[in-house]
Amino acid sequence: MKRWALLLAGLSVTVAGLPQTHEVLNWAPCQEVNKQIADLVAPFPITPFDCANLMVPLDYDEPCTSEKIQLDLFRVNATQKPVLGSVLFNPGGPGGTAAEMLPLVAESGLHLNIGGQFNLISWDPRGTGNTIPFNCSTGESAATGNPVRRGDYRTLPSSNVTQNFIDVGWDIARQKAEDCYATNNGTGEFIGTGSVAHDMISIIDSLGEDGLLRYYGWSYGSALGFYFAAMFPERVDRMLLDGNVNPHTWQLGYRPELFEAVDKAFAAFIDECWKNGKDCALVTELNTTSKAEIWNTMDALIYAAAKNTTTAAGFEAYIAILGLIEQRLYYPKQWPKLAQIFADMLTGKIEASPANSSAPAPQPYNHGVDAIDGIRCSDATFQTAELEEYFPILAQQLNHSRGFGAFYNAVWPCASWKMPDKQQYRGDFKVKTRHPILMVNGEFDPTTPISGAYNASSAFDGSVVLAHNGYGHGIFPSPSKCVAEKIQQYFVHGSLPEAGIACEPDFGPWELAEYYAANNISRPF
Repeated sequence: MKRWALLLAGLSVTVAGLPQTHEVLNWAPCQEVNKQIADLVAPFPITPFDCANLMVPLDYDEPCTSEKIQLDLFRVNATQKPVLGSVLFNPGGPGGTAAEMLPLVAESGLHLNIGGQFNLISWDPRGTGNTIPFNCSTGESAATGNPVRRGDYRTLPSSNVTQNFIDVGWDIARQKAEDCYATNNGTGEFIGTGSVAHDMISIIDSLGEDGLLRYYGWSYGSALGFYFAAMFPERVDRMLLDGNVNPHTWQLGYRPELFEAVDKAFAAFIDECWKNGKDCALVTELNTTSKAEIWNTMDALIYAAAKNTTTAAGFEAYIAILGLIEQRLYYPKQWPKLAQIFADMLTGKIEASPANSSAPAPQPYNHGVDAIDGIRCSDATFQTAELEEYFPILAQQLNHSRGFGAFYNAVWPCASWKMPDKQQYRGDFKVKTRHPILMVNGEFDPTTPISGAYNASSAFDGSVVLAHNGYGHGIFPSPSKCVAEKIQQYFVHGSLPEAGIACEPDFGPWELAEYYAANNISRPF
């Protein structure tokens, strides 16, 4: 039977012998939304997109009687013929919106890698955009939309993470969970990944294609892919997961390996700086004579910031420096700029903390300002009310990174969460999908280490991990013709690459920045 012989299968399903029709999506131009997004992401260009809406049950346990919610969907059309169907895309976060990400990555990321023969479709997941937005603002701040919380991690008094956890971190985390419950207890149990996987079924059934999923999940989008594949394995036609979380620790909620590769990525930044010494400011402006000297200089800068954390301002400056490193490691084209920033700090041209812009922010599109907490914590199965019971987990978290353990405080509230997703998945992910999953992961990914991909692949029968030796978070920031060829073979022909092979990037970080500048290419990653 040919691949598209089931073209009408998505129009109806049979429940207890009775046909159940599905809403058909009506796509139309949406110039106002296009303009809003173009203004938000300027100066980066966007690909024009169409919009549609889909009504789905709030509660999939009661699909006939439940309140309905509206999903906002967005589509970028295929650029080549014949059109082979639609690929759903989730941009990660969790908490990222389709409207803000799909137009940015449609051509320079998605079509570049999967080929132009597919329509690209994404949607604002629950908790984000205008889809039951998750916001934990309390008191008078709720009226303004500016979140003000009773605790702020930036005010922790020391760079010693364990001491912070004992002194105030655990109490702040528990208070965060309480605030989120107080403001979202009517809808907070309906925004988790299991519920969104059900939404994906509703979407593909409304496309009028073959009722099967073709999907590209980036970062957290890989977790969504794993959940969908485990819950609906017979619906998987093509699933490409890029920058993979470990589904088992994602499910628990505390992700000890989260920063496992940050130190490795930072070491790569130092290596590339020394390799490109004549163009790296940490070499040219500091008269550096060896790679070890770069290491010593950077260690001294970070250590000085860590010593000055007994005040809120000092702690904020320390976290800002760590955050600057971690975020810039996502995008190798920004590594030359990162080197320049640190050279300017060390030579006294700017203060030793990243400056905040005073320019007014555009009107936000995403009203789910706390969606990242609401989604990941409603997936979490590990719960405890006792500080001491979290100590072994804290030890696991801190043992994975030499310098970035302070960021783990962001996942601490999940242990106290009161709103588990009603569709929460508690299985072991050991399933055989209709067609095997392809996972792509970088060896130096600073937030989704490649160990997560191998962990997931050991569970999903027949899946393959394609490693790539580029830098950054996912493959978009580090283009590779080798990766693109193998992904296109997978999407168009269904063929998987041989296990154990790896692809090289087309450019190193300094070459990439130079290439973009020389060719006037403007892209955010």
